[in-house]
Amino acid sequence: MSARGEALFKTALQIVAILGLVLIFAVILHKGYVDVSRLAQEHSGADFWGALARYLFKNLAGG
Repeated sequence: MSARGEALFKTALQIVAILGLVLIFAVILHKGYVDVSRLAQEHSGADFWGALARYLFKNLAGG
């Protein structure tokens, strides 16, 4: 494989890796948005912030 071919291959792999990372971040942001929206629908007012704190601590603990 020539040096130019190797450079193109590495560039293509970098593009694929970047697209994969963008996809991973998009999934994480979507899940966070959906989860917070669901909490907002289930809990109104000041109860929402308590529910959000419980949800965050539960997720930090791996539950």
